[in-house]
Amino acid sequence: DYGRYLTTPEGKNKILVQHKPVGPCLLITPWNFPLAMATRKVAPAVAAGCTMVLKPAKLTPLTAQLFAQTMLDAGLPAGVLNVVSSSSAAGISRPLLADPRLRKVSFTGSTPVGKRLMADAAQNVLRTSMELGGNAPFIVFEDADLDKAVEGAMAAKMRNMGEACTAANRFLVQESVAAEFTRKFAAAMGALTTGRGTEPSTQVGPLIDAGARDDVHALVSAAVAAGATAVTGGSPADGPGYFYPPTVLANVPNNAAILGQEIFGPVAPVTTFSTE
Repeated sequence: DYGRYLTTPEGKNKILVQHKPVGPCLLITPWNFPLAMATRKVAPAVAAGCTMVLKPAKLTPLTAQLFAQTMLDAGLPAGVLNVVSSSSAAGISRPLLADPRLRKVSFTGSTPVGKRLMADAAQNVLRTSMELGGNAPFIVFEDADLDKAVEGAMAAKMRNMGEACTAANRFLVQESVAAEFTRKFAAAMGALTTGRGTEPSTQVGPLIDAGARDDVHALVSAAVAAGATAVTGGSPADGPGYFYPPTVLANVPNNAAILGQEIFGPVAPVTTFSTE
């Protein structure tokens, strides 16, 4: 579909709508799904006929480099996909966003960074696509099959150790079944095996770095200090590595920061409600 040829409503004129490449694109990808997010952005840009600058996260630059080489090996012309790696995201993005040749920016990452990018992009009225942080609720009503609810909660929470913007972030459970659901959920979470991803028995791997682990624990500690209870987990694992055990928090106050921020870790805060 390369466009449309239409007649105006009054029937006096013709309208030609053509689909053309928007132009050079800046694609900024996160570390949690480095290959999936790169392919998700690059593929439609290539299909549309756009050239690209791919800026991978500083924690996962090699995936993007290997992906770009694979694209070259597959026949993509040199210069269509360009990878720029840097430990300074702003040092790369700001001059590119200010360049009048750029036509679009696509970003997947945190909400605060997305806000800054949108503000910078607005200076040249660039087209933007933003996939930012989430705070997804998982709701359990009193007539739910609790075993199935726990199964669904595990899938919603533990994908990629909770390091996903689509992960369930807060668990809202009707009061009459909250205790039983929390008990079953904590048992399932506590039974998961934490360890190196190279071990066949491992079900939960490490977080991306020490900062991520410390941020998760800070949210947990603040919730516990405010009155929440760690039914399972609740503190960093002993030994080397950036491991945080699967954690379920009960009796989490409604004003706790952990309910309003993206956790990005294997922590499930449970709070209750009385009626629909």
